[in-house]
Amino acid sequence: IGRSVGAALAMGNACVLKGGSDGLESNRALVKLLHQAGSAHGLPDGFAEFVDSADRAAVTALLRQEDFIDVIVPRGGESLIRAVVEESRIPVIRQYKGVCHTFVDETADLEMAARIAVNAKVSKPSACNAMETLLVHAKVAAAFLPAVARDLAAQGVELRGCERTHAL
Repeated sequence: IGRSVGAALAMGNACVLKGGSDGLESNRALVKLLHQAGSAHGLPDGFAEFVDSADRAAVTALLRQEDFIDVIVPRGGESLIRAVVEESRIPVIRQYKGVCHTFVDETADLEMAARIAVNAKVSKPSACNAMETLLVHAKVAAAFLPAVARDLAAQGVELRGCERTHAL
């Protein structure tokens, strides 16, 4: 949500956000925080609106609002994006594949980071937010990479990296 709102605001636009049912509570909380922050910084009311519904019919209704919405930027799996493109009466900016990175900092709990990295890659690899790149701070790479590489390989993940990464 944050990236969508940031991009809209940077271009002088408002945005209407519609999340999926699995993130409804999180999206509701995030939009509440956005409204508080926007109000504190002088942004106009309505700079970010939220469709507080898990009903898929709400998406179809949004896609028919060509008099009020200039562009749709769908975020989700490939099937959702294709459905939006087919149904929309509004221009759609689409990207079928995400660009998702996970960064492991030198101060990270490495066991937790490994669990997060494996989950980010294998829990739903077709999702737009599936991890594509694992970036690891050089100070913890030797301790972190061998273990996470074993865990990822055990899940059938093909690993790629520079010579230094392969050496570890």
